Amino acid sequence: MNIQADHYITGDPAFAVDRHGSIVLWNDAAEQTFDYPHSEALGKKCWELLCGHDVNGNRYCFKHCPLIEMAFLHEPVHTFHTSFENAAHQQKPYSVSCLTVFDEPGDEMLLHICHPEKVSPDENSGQAPLDTQPDKLSQREIEILALLAEKVKTQDIADRLSISVRTVRTHIQHLMYKLRVHKRRDAILAAKQLNLI
Repeated sequence: MNIQADHYITGDPAFAVDRHGSIVLWNDAAEQTFDYPHSEALGKKCWELLCGHDVNGNRYCFKHCPLIEMAFLHEPVHTFHTSFENAAHQQKPYSVSCLTVFDEPGDEMLLHICHPEKVSPDENSGQAPLDTQPDKLSQREIEILALLAEKVKTQDIADRLSISVRTVRTHIQHLMYKLRVHKRRDAILAAKQLNLI
């Protein structure tokens, strides 16, 4: 894919990754915000450069990113909240919107548009956004959560919903990120507390 940063003009920091998580686009606003020049950012793995964390300081970005998996399965990636690290190793909170751009097969990219979030005045380094509410779950994610709460196995969920086991697992990973938990049982508890199921 022949990608030029001036074709993706936005006032907010924006970057795109390929299906392997390598940064293939880094706009001028990203360069100014994160203090990494284009030459240093392009080709790097996004999770290594930006070190995304959730509001509790848990690692959000890593090698097996469920957002990338969902995007390249042609599933929508909803807005999420994370903190990214700049070149000075300062974490700052962002609301991130994603857009999957499909060109030739194998040349897809996941575009991230980062909207800075406000932090409370007493925070010394911008470690977490004020908005600590979970990101909104999709109807399909709520449906899968309800089935998990009924102790339905992954394969049976896939069969009931006529989707692949891999897609079920991707949805589960995504909803756990949104609920900011690391275990399925914690996702079920969180969902019940929020009256989602």
